[in-house]
Amino acid sequence: MTPIEVAMAFVEAINSKDVEQLANLMTANHKFIDGDGSEHGEKDQMEAGWKEHFELIPDLTLSISDYFEENDTAVLLGWSSGTIIQNGELKPENSWRVPSAWRVVVESGKVAVWQLYANQCVLHEIYNRIRRT
Repeated sequence: MTPIEVAMAFVEAINSKDVEQLANLMTANHKFIDGDGSEHGEKDQMEAGWKEHFELIPDLTLSISDYFEENDTAVLLGWSSGTIIQNGELKPENSWRVPSAWRVVVESGKVAVWQLYANQCVLHEIYNRIRRT
């Protein structure tokens, strides 16, 4: 599979909330770099991290509008959207949609690096509002 095909399979697994498929697509030393630059790593930790993320944002959706690749790296452009759960409910006021980009480094047909570029201020505002209630 090309880097774009691997990256798009990872997007499909995210959109399907398929943690098992995400794990199958990760290298053992997989690294996730969040929009704030923080690094999270290792496949086992990321499996648990994705499961927790899907519980917090059960309708998380990545929409890809453009992409390109060079060598072992794919770059995806588009939008992230979802609703942060509050007291077991998906409330409209906790919904967000932000322009996003992802850098995806592929090694031997698996995602070695998944790096998000997005302004996550709106998510932090929602998290903070929920915590105050």
